[in-house]
Amino acid sequence: MKKGSYRRRSLSLGRRLLCDALYFARADYMAAAERTMRLADVSAARQEASPRPSWAAIITKAFALAARDHPEMRQVHLGFPWSHICEFETQAASVAVTRRVNDEDMVFLAPLVNPEEQSLQDLDARLRYYQETPVEEIRAFRDALRIARLPTLLRRLLWGISLWLLPRRRLKHFGTFCVTTMSPFGAKTITVPTLGSPILHYGAMTDAGEVPVGIAFDHRIMDGAVVGYTLLEMEQVLRHQITAELRSMKKAAFAA
Repeated sequence: MKKGSYRRRSLSLGRRLLCDALYFARADYMAAAERTMRLADVSAARQEASPRPSWAAIITKAFALAARDHPEMRQVHLGFPWSHICEFETQAASVAVTRRVNDEDMVFLAPLVNPEEQSLQDLDARLRYYQETPVEEIRAFRDALRIARLPTLLRRLLWGISLWLLPRRRLKHFGTFCVTTMSPFGAKTITVPTLGSPILHYGAMTDAGEVPVGIAFDHRIMDGAVVGYTLLEMEQVLRHQITAELRSMKKAAFAA
């Protein structure tokens, strides 16, 4: 290639989806809070559990249990046709899952309805389904690819309708909160743009058994105190309810 030359490349399907998400992200109203949680006992109980659930399943359930008594965590600000708050009756998680499509890593949102009511084993099995089943066989992923292939204006129109006009579609496609992490790579997420719903992110565990857990949230919906209480309660849930469930999985395995 000659010096100073270049070539133009079209956006891939994955980059289109990310560009659309960032287009609608409410960075101007976003705030974030983080807590370093002491989870050495949780990690030890997980190591002995059979089958061993993923950290994604553990973190998702723990947050859902802690957030269920905080209605702000199920709320979203809608600006059309007037400025108001929409509060959902149920919780639904959208867990970021990376899949390989056309020689490219793409991030999809795996929906989990009422995670606080499901066992860790069931949640983990559902996440493995989203991670291992062919992409074209998963309806949520197939729909995302179909939208990504549309022209920009039409894509943005569909995103806007789902996010701001039809709350039921928003709940179905985006949930009441999202979960993401870079911990498998030993990295930490610094900036997490939000689509209005809380985004839970966590890092890798240190040798001392500490895990940084943060929540990016819409400041129009809640103040930092609510997020701080939720993170505190989440750590307690992890160290008690979740640890007890993990230990019961060990006992069940021995009984079998």
